[in-house]
Parts: sequence; structure tokens; C-alpha cells
Amino acid sequence: MGASAPLIDDSVEPIVLKKRTFLALLILIIAWITNQTVLAWVHDRVPRSVNPLPDPWFSVFPEIPEAIRFTEVIMLVLIVSALGTAFCHRHKWIVARRIFFCAAMAYLFRAFCVSLLQVPVPSRHTYCSAQENATDLAIVYGRIVRTFWSLGIEQVRPRDLCGDLIVSGHTISIVISVLTLQYYSPRRTYLLGYLAKLLGLVAVICILLARKHYSLDVVLGYFVASRIFWTYHSLQNSYHQNEFYRNDLSQSLWTKIIPYLEADAPTAAQFVNHLNWPYSCPRRLY
Repeated sequence: MGASAPLIDDSVEPIVLKKRTFLALLILIIAWITNQTVLAWVHDRVPRSVNPLPDPWFSVFPEIPEAIRFTEVIMLVLIVSALGTAFCHRHKWIVARRIFFCAAMAYLFRAFCVSLLQVPVPSRHTYCSAQENATDLAIVYGRIVRTFWSLGIEQVRPRDLCGDLIVSGHTISIVISVLTLQYYSPRRTYLLGYLAKLLGLVAVICILLARKHYSLDVVLGYFVASRIFWTYHSLQNSYHQNEFYRNDLSQSLWTKIIPYLEADAPTAAQFVNHLNWPYSCPRRLY
């Protein structure tokens, strides 16, 4: 059970502070590799001779394939803004580990859902490369290497593997970025939080206009990302109030690591959203 932690001076940056953050980053990397592995495997299981499933959004709005460009530009802006907020935050190592871990859990859940069910792609205009033998490890490994560094961004590398539906990865990244900006930005920049929400909504609408996901995928992406983010932050607050095990949300298996990640974090009363210009960056950029 958590005890009140002293206010941490991030300028000291004790090694244990970094160690927990690097652990969260490692979990995120594992989650991303798992997603790429699952996608490389399910590509050969996606139905090709079946029409897209009926979707209420598709029956009302036309398909605009180019809309995905707006989604990915907005998504990159939100991600960079969220990471910049974490990097400049007074408690940057703590903020970073929370973001990394929440994103990792969301993407692990996404990989699990993608592996369970394969449905037809939402658009007849989506290009899918030829199906091969997914039991051949060399083929799966080649696909992972080919797509890993694109980070799922089609403007970096055109999509050729199909099947990463059910939970929208774009939506997960957008939602976690928006929540990070809202939760960790200084109070005086509250207007940026509303702007991030508006941009996130536009990006999600463009996902559907481009027919990259079904409506259900986007809805699940939102609920998975937001509930994991809110659950983590509810439990970290309970931990610092010595009430972690009284919170029913702590019964989930993935929450058992939260006391370890939060062991050296300040309490909510001591945690102030204050941004500092990193000394490692040139002062003239400030």
C-alpha cells in the first residue's frame, strides 16, 4: 500500500526514477511488436471475397480516401504535443512512464482483439497484398520488419497488410494524446485542451470518411484508450492516499504493476503541472 512520497526534484533524476520509466517504455515497445506480429499473422486470414460489413456511417457519408492524410497529420501533431508536454513537465519521468504504460496496455488489448476476429476490410478500394502461408515464420518476420518502422502511418509507408480492425490504433493514439494534454498541461493553457479535443474529433471523423475502420472500431478504440487512462490515474491517486486495494478497479490483472510504477511519484497535492524548458535543449529555442 502506498505511502506519501516526498516532493521530487526532477533536476536530480535519480536512477530509480529513470528505471521505472524505461520499464514502461519497454512494455510499450513489446506491445507494438505484438501488434505488428498479430497483423502479420492475421493478414492471411482476412476474408477477401466478402463485401464490407454494413455500417450506418457508410450508408450516410461518402467515402473520401484522401481524408486519412488529415487524420495522420493531426495525429502526429497531437502525439508530438503530448510528448513535448511530458518532456518539458516538471515531473517528466513520471508523466512519461504513465503515458507509455497506458498506451502499452491499450495496444496489447488491441492486439488481442485483432487476433480473435478477422472481418472484411471496410472499403473495396483498400489495397491488400497477396495472401501467403502465415505459418511460415520467415514470411511473418519479413512482414514485421517491413512495416515496423512505419508505426502504422500510411503517409510513411503505404498500407499493404490488412486485418488490423476491431479496435482502431489511430483512435487509441489520438485519445491518449488528447487526454495527456488535458491532464498534464498547466491550468492557464486550458484552451489548448479544447483545441486538442476538436482536432481529435476531426481526426476520428476523417478515419471513418476514409473507410479505414468501421464505426465500431473507432468506438472501441475510444473506450479502450480512455478507460485505461482514467483507470490508471484513478488508481495512482488511490495509491497515494493509501487506498489502492480498496479501489475495486485494482482487481484487474494489469493494474498490479501500478504500485511499483508510482512508488517514487509525488502525491496529488504535491504534483503540480508546471512546464520547464529542458536544460539539454538550446536556450535560444526557448
